[in-house]
Amino acid sequence: MMLSRLLAVTQKDLKLLYRDKGGFFFTFIFPIIMAVFFGSMMSGGGGMKGISLQLVDQDQTVSSRAFIQKLDAADELTIVQVDEDTARNAVRKGKVAAFLILPKGFGEAKGNLFSGKTATVQLGVDPKRSAIKGLLYGVLMNYAAEDMQASFTDTDKLSTQIDQSLADIRKAREKGKLKDDAKADRLVTFLNDFQEMVATDSFDNNNSTTESDKAKDNVEGGFNGLQPLVIETQDIAVNRDGPPSGYDVSFPQGIIWGMMGCLSAFSLSLVSERNQGALSRLLISSANRSTILAGKALACFSTIIFIAVSLLLLGKLVFGIQVRQPAYMLMSLFAIGFCFSGLMIMFSVVSKSEKAASGITWAAMMLMAMAGGGMIPLAFLPAWMTPISQFSPVKWSILVLEGPMWRQFSLAEMLPVLAVLMGIGLTGFLLGVRLFKWQGKSP
Repeated sequence: MMLSRLLAVTQKDLKLLYRDKGGFFFTFIFPIIMAVFFGSMMSGGGGMKGISLQLVDQDQTVSSRAFIQKLDAADELTIVQVDEDTARNAVRKGKVAAFLILPKGFGEAKGNLFSGKTATVQLGVDPKRSAIKGLLYGVLMNYAAEDMQASFTDTDKLSTQIDQSLADIRKAREKGKLKDDAKADRLVTFLNDFQEMVATDSFDNNNSTTESDKAKDNVEGGFNGLQPLVIETQDIAVNRDGPPSGYDVSFPQGIIWGMMGCLSAFSLSLVSERNQGALSRLLISSANRSTILAGKALACFSTIIFIAVSLLLLGKLVFGIQVRQPAYMLMSLFAIGFCFSGLMIMFSVVSKSEKAASGITWAAMMLMAMAGGGMIPLAFLPAWMTPISQFSPVKWSILVLEGPMWRQFSLAEMLPVLAVLMGIGLTGFLLGVRLFKWQGKSP
């Protein structure tokens, strides 16, 4: 019989919350807006274009800088030039998708198509992000091929490169550094024939002629070995020491704001029913005081759990946040729900009228949110606020939510935080029950 009365009180309060459009908005809709808006800001989603790529120019030549400018202008990429250590650490910590290194000799190889060397770059990507690796490979090869095509259309530059290659072969022969004289002879014949075509304007890059084909046959492999770029890929294992994205910070904050809205709505409902005499009528019926307050606390607890689960599902399905320790998250949600339900009972005794209670409740919760990381992430709080945050249930609530998500708390780390939240909730409930007045008047 007692259980049925408790559930009846709980069901009644849930219906009242649903009918209260203002309370419904701040309890269910506002937390989603907060989580998505601040998550987008912290993730840099507003101004970033394409894949974030940290670039290291070890060559420092005109050719390497020209290639960087081409990549920087690409819609597919967002380029930031840094040193090698910074680039590797950024990928290792999951802050950027990949890094690209232009090593020494890049410009020399890229600037002479017939030097026998191919421009080489080093691409470092998280091995789990194979899609990004494939996309970057395609983008780099595409722009390198564009540069090679442009080189073939510039006959003056092409002629200079051929002369330079012939000179390099002569020097190598004079110094006895050629390993295959026969192959070198075929290459010299090819380059001389090619130079003649370029000089007589008979070379057409868009329509390969018979003479060009014959010239290519003089070189073993022809142009088959001529490629725009060699991309050496490196797998960089990601080891994050912080949240994977801004949403992993903003969604716990959004859950807390939903819980604060729930606390406010139920505490005001309790004050309103007291002042309107509804609680006295419930007492006249067979329901006792503990059953009534327990029913209201259960309604608040149920709503808090629903808000938290809904936001976590939304974050996972739409924004990719992860709960790496589900069992710990269940314990966290129970502790937070218990904490804020107890606080709801305590806040219901703070004032005689609904307006006064609303002002005092939200003022207190705003202070708790500011000091506990509900507005500014805990990592960015000023040092002088750290001791103050220890007294805010918001701080402990955010910690216990982030623990199973990205902090990867151990059970030993979880238990003290859970104990603090349960202690706050029990204290609030007992204090509220003891001080709560069952009759009142609206001013």
